[in-house]
Amino acid sequence: MPRNDGDMYRHCEARSNPEDNMNNAGKIKLYLCWIKFITMNKKQFKNLLEESANHPETIQGIYNWCDRWCERCSKTANCTVYKTSVQLPSDSFDDLFKSLSVVFEATIDMLKEYAEKSGIDFESMEDSDIEDDNEEEDYLIRYDDGITLSKQYAPLVKQWLDSLKSKNPVGMEVRLDDTVLSDCLEVVQWYQHFLQVKLRRALMSQKDETDMQLDPYDSLGTAKLLLVSIERNIGAWGYIYQKFPEDEDELLAILICLQKLGNKVEQIFPDARAFIRPGFDK
Repeated sequence: MPRNDGDMYRHCEARSNPEDNMNNAGKIKLYLCWIKFITMNKKQFKNLLEESANHPETIQGIYNWCDRWCERCSKTANCTVYKTSVQLPSDSFDDLFKSLSVVFEATIDMLKEYAEKSGIDFESMEDSDIEDDNEEEDYLIRYDDGITLSKQYAPLVKQWLDSLKSKNPVGMEVRLDDTVLSDCLEVVQWYQHFLQVKLRRALMSQKDETDMQLDPYDSLGTAKLLLVSIERNIGAWGYIYQKFPEDEDELLAILICLQKLGNKVEQIFPDARAFIRPGFDK
């Protein structure tokens, strides 16, 4: 599993050049594929998206309530977002910006097509039809305890991860020979800011569903993802706690914060546990 480089607790894996043992025919095929993707235009991207969405292996909506950690996901073959995104060039900033431009243009086209079919006229929308940021904040204040806990979590994680730099390098190297510990460190870094973002989304979806008199749906799916993510992090921190007994106070504070946040999410979204996320929950 590739890891980010930089700090002492992150590992790097050497990658071999895929062309080292490739014959000429293979090189030509690779080059033609590269040309196809680097020159992909809006129409080609829309066709690719449609083909992926209609593929028999695709699970509709699987990407709506996932943690976006594609490298760790076993369901990428079922995901339209993954199968299209990996075919867009992003090796350089120029490639990335070109890809984003293609995706943006295709998205606007599809949005206009949907609006036309649904009889929606975006040009006639008034300012009052667009969510006011102040209104959002007023709603979030009702759940200030949960928001506060989610905000506290990321700095607690950063503070402890930063403290690893001051530990004995030799001792850290020995500890990081434990692959489970290395994986746990990856987990807590991935979700460090994730929980706050997803809680806000769940709350705003809840508000929209209430305002529009809709049955709870996205709010419950997002809350279910949030609960799964919290439990995953509690497991990771529990293992880290065993390996760093000298940091008991700091690690217990993190675990308590996560436990309280999970309880708060359960209170706000009591039906979240029963929600079935496509492709993930049975």
